[in-house]
Amino acid sequence: MIAFMLSLILLHGCLFMADEYLFHKKRGLARAEINNSLIDGALFLIPLVICIFFPYMELTKNIFLATAFLSCMSIAKNELFYKDLCVRERLIHSLLYVLHPAILYTFFVSWEYNYFHDYPNFWMVQLIYIFFGTKTLAYRIIYWNYIFHPDDLVKDSSESSLTYSSKYTEDKEK
Repeated sequence: MIAFMLSLILLHGCLFMADEYLFHKKRGLARAEINNSLIDGALFLIPLVICIFFPYMELTKNIFLATAFLSCMSIAKNELFYKDLCVRERLIHSLLYVLHPAILYTFFVSWEYNYFHDYPNFWMVQLIYIFFGTKTLAYRIIYWNYIFHPDDLVKDSSESSLTYSSKYTEDKEK
């Protein structure tokens, strides 16, 4: 279980970074996309935090299941907003959509069967994952709301309809 969870977490991190740096920063994000990603991130962290910091009992199990369901529904609704993405970005999104419930499930199983008692380092791995999830949420709030400027993007006609390149880069080349 530990190796499975570690491989899911590493794959999730790699895919998330690829999505952010290969696609989002090139094309920019619409306000709805920014808001949805923040909601999705927060809803994803809630059930994970429940697994780590609360004892397993019927009430907390039901709260976990409800918040995990809301989290999965929240990411499913994103397809309504992403109409014109390139195939590579859609592929990364589909893999992230598959990993989402798998990670929630591994956290749930480890919590239900009290892996923390037998494997104390397992708890640390999950805690580190929560830390990076919180850090990523903070980064997205700061970058996409305060640092990113849509005026710095211009449409690049050689790429897909939603790929952009920076005006700054083009000005430096001239």
